[in-house]
Amino acid sequence: MKNYLWIGACLWCLLMTAQQKENSLLWKITGNGLEKPSYLYGTMHVSKKVAFRLDDVFYKALNESDAIALESDPTFWMGEYYEEEKNDPKNLTRGGYDDDFYEGMFKLGHPEPQLVRYSLRLGDEALNGFLYRKSNGGDNFEEETYLDLFIYQAGKKNNKPIISLEDFKESQYLTTVAGNSEPKKEVDKWLQERLENKNRYTLMEDVYRDRNISLLDSIGQATDTEYYREYMLYKRNQNMVDELIKSMGDKSIFAGVGAAHLPGEKGMIHLLEKEGYTVVPYTSEQTEYASAQKELLDDTFVAPTLSRKRTDDDFISIESFDELRGFSASNQTFIMVPEMTNGAYLMMYRINTFPYLPITPEETEEINLDYIENFLYEDIPGEIVSKEKITSPYPGFDILNKTKKGDYQRYRIYETPLELLIIKLGGKQGYVKQFGDSIFNTLEIKQVTTGMEEFNSPNKGFKVMFPKYRTATNVSLAGKKLLQGKSDGITYFLQETVVNSTNYIEDDKFEAQFIVEEFAQNQKLQLKDGYLSKNPYQSYTALAQDTINNTAMYLHSVMRNNKYYLLGATTTDKKTADAYFNSLEFNTPKYEKFETVVDTALYFTVKSPVDAPYRKSNSYDRPKAHESLEKSTTYYTPANEFIRVKMEKFHDLQMYKDAQEMWEDYNNDLADNYSFEELGATLKDSITSQNNDLYTYSRTYTDSSSAKILKYKNIYYKGRIYEIKTVYDTIQEPSEFISNFFETFTPKDTLLGKDVFVDKVDIFFNAVKSRDTLAFVSNELLRFNKKHIDQLIEWIPTVKADEKNFKSERNDAIKQLMALQEEDDRVLPFIEYLYELSYDQPDVQSLILNELMRTETRKGQKILLGLLEKDLPLSTSYQDNFLRRNDRNLVLRKELFPELFKYASISEYKEPVYELLAKLKDSGLMKVKQYKRYRDQIITDGKIDIKRNLSASSSYGSTSNLLPYAKLIFPFREERNAKIFFEKLIKSKNDKVLSYYYLELLKNNESIPAELEEYKNTDADFEAVIIRKGARYGVKPYNNLNDQEIARATLLGRINIEKKKDSMFFLKKEIIKTDLDEEVSVYFFKLIKENTYKDKEYVMYAAYLPEKDREYKTETYDESSSNGISITPTRDEEDIINKVTKKLKHLTRGRVPRIGGRY
Repeated sequence: MKNYLWIGACLWCLLMTAQQKENSLLWKITGNGLEKPSYLYGTMHVSKKVAFRLDDVFYKALNESDAIALESDPTFWMGEYYEEEKNDPKNLTRGGYDDDFYEGMFKLGHPEPQLVRYSLRLGDEALNGFLYRKSNGGDNFEEETYLDLFIYQAGKKNNKPIISLEDFKESQYLTTVAGNSEPKKEVDKWLQERLENKNRYTLMEDVYRDRNISLLDSIGQATDTEYYREYMLYKRNQNMVDELIKSMGDKSIFAGVGAAHLPGEKGMIHLLEKEGYTVVPYTSEQTEYASAQKELLDDTFVAPTLSRKRTDDDFISIESFDELRGFSASNQTFIMVPEMTNGAYLMMYRINTFPYLPITPEETEEINLDYIENFLYEDIPGEIVSKEKITSPYPGFDILNKTKKGDYQRYRIYETPLELLIIKLGGKQGYVKQFGDSIFNTLEIKQVTTGMEEFNSPNKGFKVMFPKYRTATNVSLAGKKLLQGKSDGITYFLQETVVNSTNYIEDDKFEAQFIVEEFAQNQKLQLKDGYLSKNPYQSYTALAQDTINNTAMYLHSVMRNNKYYLLGATTTDKKTADAYFNSLEFNTPKYEKFETVVDTALYFTVKSPVDAPYRKSNSYDRPKAHESLEKSTTYYTPANEFIRVKMEKFHDLQMYKDAQEMWEDYNNDLADNYSFEELGATLKDSITSQNNDLYTYSRTYTDSSSAKILKYKNIYYKGRIYEIKTVYDTIQEPSEFISNFFETFTPKDTLLGKDVFVDKVDIFFNAVKSRDTLAFVSNELLRFNKKHIDQLIEWIPTVKADEKNFKSERNDAIKQLMALQEEDDRVLPFIEYLYELSYDQPDVQSLILNELMRTETRKGQKILLGLLEKDLPLSTSYQDNFLRRNDRNLVLRKELFPELFKYASISEYKEPVYELLAKLKDSGLMKVKQYKRYRDQIITDGKIDIKRNLSASSSYGSTSNLLPYAKLIFPFREERNAKIFFEKLIKSKNDKVLSYYYLELLKNNESIPAELEEYKNTDADFEAVIIRKGARYGVKPYNNLNDQEIARATLLGRINIEKKKDSMFFLKKEIIKTDLDEEVSVYFFKLIKENTYKDKEYVMYAAYLPEKDREYKTETYDESSSNGISITPTRDEEDIINKVTKKLKHLTRGRVPRIGGRY
């Protein structure tokens, strides 16, 4: 959070203070009608001792002042922090790498023993940024707090009012703008030279120690841009001076602000002088007076201001310093309340114990008071001074302890029917002994009662009949919500969690049932009598039994837009359970007020009930001003609604001919990331519109198997495009939050980019001439047309071979120019000229050939052959493009022969020519007799490449593709020359080509050469290749070949197996019925890989669907990757097989992972 990142704040203070001749941090303000002097002090926001080199006059000024002014009042920091954090979803539980998405969604479990012990041990570390700002290992070199809070405490302990010089939101806005600005390209040279001999932090400490604000100002100017300083310093300086002037008058104010704000032409000192005040340095020696004053302030405690506060579920109330604001994670809640005046704190840990859930065999210890008592000696800090067992309002302990530093702490630990409660009060020295009773004696915890009542969720999103005796986790904040309650011996629970996905819609029936099944399996419960229902949302209900402990509970799931619900009741009485489940009703969420929110990071305004999410700036890898830029954020509400917002600022050279082309390009980019149709969503409606410079594109996606609706809206405005999206459903209308957001979203009139509908070609060519980086990486951004042909013809030949910066731009220009050849007669003559001109740039020649091939016309091919006659590009990376990649129209490609044969003797063209010829032969377009006259050339080239491959294999060099040779030469296999080729081919041990040769011989009922047969019998990998390919092409390498052998061969092809050390054997076959009602055959194998320390064991599998018109299964439905799934002490063969079979059953589901957590 911005205000409390104290290390960063320290850097700003030290780097950006402006020039003053006098070396002083304390300044006295008089004149202009002031009845009393006021004081201005430049602080360093840390607790290091260098910040506490305080003169006598510092304390005299503090004592003489009537009020304390700071940048912001620390009293409100926790509240401001909470407001920033509360709408960021909390308590979400998702499966890890090996967990199922759905299993993690509603996961509940007994607390880990280490979590309980950690909660006892955890001290004030979480409040370090608020109370101390200490560094690890630096305690002996730091004071007990940082200087700003020391000044605040001095005022509060002397009953002086505290004044905030800045409005929190205004300050946050200004610092966010500064943080998002482009950094200074380079630190000034003089500072670079100084930093060669001294690191930056040491230099800053020296400057602060010397109070040399003139040098501090110079460092600030050398480090940051004026734009940054304008928002981080100057505007804030003016705001603080305005507030300070209002506060002075007849009062003496002691103002402490970061030292950065004091000096310079736009610093607070000069701004005060401009208003007519006299501002002079106020300095003195540091004597025993200063030391005595500091000691007095450190040792003084004042009675804390207390008032009755409650947790958001009303379970706990206590006289507290501030609100009991909770943060939840992993179904536990942590509450921290700093007491800023005395540097004390109150903490609460609410640990849900879930006593109604079965205890699994892995859980060896029951977490209760006995467990905690066993570890008190180890986990309570320092020395336990006293320990008292208590019984009211629940059994527990009252503990007083003393740390090694001499600070007292006090614990209250309770075990309630649903949770462990740890309450801790801490403070310096004897604070806890002095004030502890005034806090703990006011503690009230809800007593056990019976009966049910209507519970309404915050924002009225749902209501349900629930026990009066209940606890709630995260119920008031965004994220996973958990209710638990007890009545008449039955425990009830309700979970609401969120799936904020905007690119996938799953079948509601499937998810409703699968969620219950996963929860039951995780709890080792057996489901019985499950059924689906819809009222109005899809749900699933079942009885879940614990056959070991002879207990049971009813479970009920409900699918509602992005919110999923799981309810449970520990009863076997279906009537009672149904009454609870049927009482759940949903409403459109309500919000108290909507305000205009300004999102400074993404440059838009919107009417919203929640503030813009705080977005920490990142100065690393920030693009240049002309480059494209992408930012995103998500707005969450406490009712678990969400809207994602993404802004893309286009590159300054981006061009579109019109909005339609822009939206088409956007849709293409979207399809590259994911296909809605593949992921279970179809387009329902689509609307585009324009209002002056504002272009919009709205659409929704739905699916017949779900009530969910994905809502998208894109907005283009002056060089940037926004994407806003969310989820709602067909049962209820979108909430006011969603409707308002989409309707009132307005891009700010901030000049970020250039209009994409304006011709940028002249800008590009001007940048090219001046070698401006604007022109770099501009390929595919510009849209050239007929009117640009002269400029292109003039510029393209000027790009030299060694100009790497412009090669991609030139290549894109060539492509676009060639696309205009049918529109203008100037293009082709220029292209032919450019081809001949580019003798020393084979990449240009190859690009031209490639583009000619892509025309898919006889005219293009004819020109290509003519250019090849003139010159041949020999760059191996480019001829691949025009021969290998352009083979879709084989009928047309056939006409390249026989002319291409003349280039086959050139090494760079040999492979692609023969590959294309082999494709033509395979397709039946090229008959053997049509290339028969070239067979001797092909055979000779093939022999040479075999020799090259043998040489490359022995030296780890690159090998040639021998398969085209085998295909082209096989028809001549009876000829002497061809026989020699195949004899040599066997020695290559190239499984790919030898498997082709082997299977072609079998197909033609010809005998297999003895050497080749021996290779198959002794090399498992080669045998596996033959089996796999044979099954695919309907050729049997063995008479008794079966699907199990094919599966084994398939898996062997995926691993690196050492024949003498590793082994693989069959485990079992399973038949699985999938969600699509298809039968899948799964073959499981065990792989053992020998290891020096310990053999490693894995389960591998290959799954197949039935294949019509094929004797054997050839294409896997799914298969294990790499070596398979490792067998571990906690995961045996059966565990893995069970998990695999479940995943294969639901393989077509987008959120059920493949194996190993991959979605």
